Amino acid sequence: MSTKFIYALTLTICGAVLNLLLFFTGFQTEKLAQGQYFQWLGMVLMIVILWLGIKAVREESEGKYLSYGKGVGSGVLISLYSGLMSSVYTYIHFKFVNPNFVDYQLELIRTKWAAAGMSDAQMERAEGFTRMMMGPGVQACLAPIFVTIFGLIISLIIAAILKRPPPPESAA
Repeated sequence: MSTKFIYALTLTICGAVLNLLLFFTGFQTEKLAQGQYFQWLGMVLMIVILWLGIKAVREESEGKYLSYGKGVGSGVLISLYSGLMSSVYTYIHFKFVNPNFVDYQLELIRTKWAAAGMSDAQMERAEGFTRMMMGPGVQACLAPIFVTIFGLIISLIIAAILKRPPPPESAA
């Protein structure tokens, strides 16, 4: 297996474990308001795993050199592979493990809508759209897009830090 795929698989498994931990501790259900803060752990995991993955690509290359483009490309590929694998897990998680997630999310959002002064009719329309967008199928389709976009942004930064140009050719 390629280094990029191994790190993508690692990122996917870590994300799945985080989702399961949040679910089993109630931070995706009854304590969703507090659980939203723990979602940032996923971003920290992504940064760490992309850092390690891009660094591993650099270390396995001949001469241990890494161009900026290769670093960004490696990070984006790790993110893309992980996003595609995560979409499968996302569907399973929200379809079978936590099928009531939308209800918990709407309960939290409704209080914010009411505080913003939305009418009941407006909230009903917004709820229909929100239910559609938070369904397992839509979430599974959006997962690879968002994982890849965030991976690109993070990879742009990490590749700038980890790049290592080859030494200049000595004139002989």
